[in-house]
Amino acid sequence: MADKRYPGTTYEKKRGKWKGQVRKNGKTQNLGYFLSQEEAYAAVLKAKEDTETAIGEITGALPTSYLSAIQKSRRTETVAQSNVLIERPWSMTILEARIFVLLLRGLQGSDAVNKRITVPIADLIGPQHVGGRTYQLLHAALDSLGAIRIDLPMPNKKNDYHKAPLMGSLQLDSGQGTISGYFSTEVMPYLTNLIESFTLGQVADLLSIKNPNTYKYYWLMLMWKFRSPHTVAIDELRELTSGKDTYPQFSDYRNRVLKPSLEELKTLNFDISYTEKKLGRAVDAIEFHIKYSSAEKVRPKQLELPLEAAALPVSASSPIPVSDFKGRVAGRMQKFKLEAYQIERILLLSEEELKRLMKETHQLLKEYESGTKVFDNIAATAMSRINQLFPQLYPKAK
Repeated sequence: MADKRYPGTTYEKKRGKWKGQVRKNGKTQNLGYFLSQEEAYAAVLKAKEDTETAIGEITGALPTSYLSAIQKSRRTETVAQSNVLIERPWSMTILEARIFVLLLRGLQGSDAVNKRITVPIADLIGPQHVGGRTYQLLHAALDSLGAIRIDLPMPNKKNDYHKAPLMGSLQLDSGQGTISGYFSTEVMPYLTNLIESFTLGQVADLLSIKNPNTYKYYWLMLMWKFRSPHTVAIDELRELTSGKDTYPQFSDYRNRVLKPSLEELKTLNFDISYTEKKLGRAVDAIEFHIKYSSAEKVRPKQLELPLEAAALPVSASSPIPVSDFKGRVAGRMQKFKLEAYQIERILLLSEEELKRLMKETHQLLKEYESGTKVFDNIAATAMSRINQLFPQLYPKAK
């Protein structure tokens, strides 16, 4: 009879022997057959030990155990970055932002040189199953994070140029269940050895945020609280948060980005009010009055992260509470290569309408993914189908 104390072992009746197996690089590896369950389990432990050693050699880890290094990285309760980075317009999805925070947590203030930081995937998404779709979303998030380039300060702002990548390397190891990476050499001085003009964020706060726009607002409000009241031009605020070309009408920006972000920040010990400054009849700037305490309330718990919702583009996920079902809808629309604003509008449909949408586009998705039908422009085909189903989404001008 199998003993549950020996995971990774199973009894093969046909052979009359015990089989040992381990997961490596996302695949099950057969270690052979043994006369006893104890021998099979010993082979499993040996295989895991060899993998751990190999990972340590690849990542240049210190001569301590792999798990000890991970546990050490979890002790930091605050993370810091220079205000130079906070004031640069680069945006992330919630999934990308959470990866960034967890990697940032592994840095020490005294670190002068790059080191590879290891983060368990469970710290990122909670104890949910990691399957093929999850890995696809993680790959996409790592691709986007790895593509971020930041304008760094130069003496002559008009003529000089210095743009550097945020990350130097990123790696996902499905066998170990970890993500690891290190920051680029050019960006490191803005993350460690900070003396002035930097901002501290609470890890627990950052891992509890649901809205990607709130994530950016969190850092901005912490930075600006020392200047409160602080006035910022609408164009600058839009570029720093949702993006330069998003929500050209301020009323849309106010309702979709500003208000939802500040409402969520209220749950994280912020007390923020603002005044709209007008130039003529149009709102030209916002004056923020900011108060914050890092100790008044119990720190929030980290949210389990529904991967479909986390992978939404910033402008699409910000104003809408995304349920698991809406996350699946958004995931399918992304497969059709729809733009963020298109997905955002689609998610405003009722639940019954969204169920109909999923049913009516199932065959289209099947044809597209299987390659049984060639599409010159899958996004245009999908939107044509959606417009037929729900003409009220994009009413024609009379």
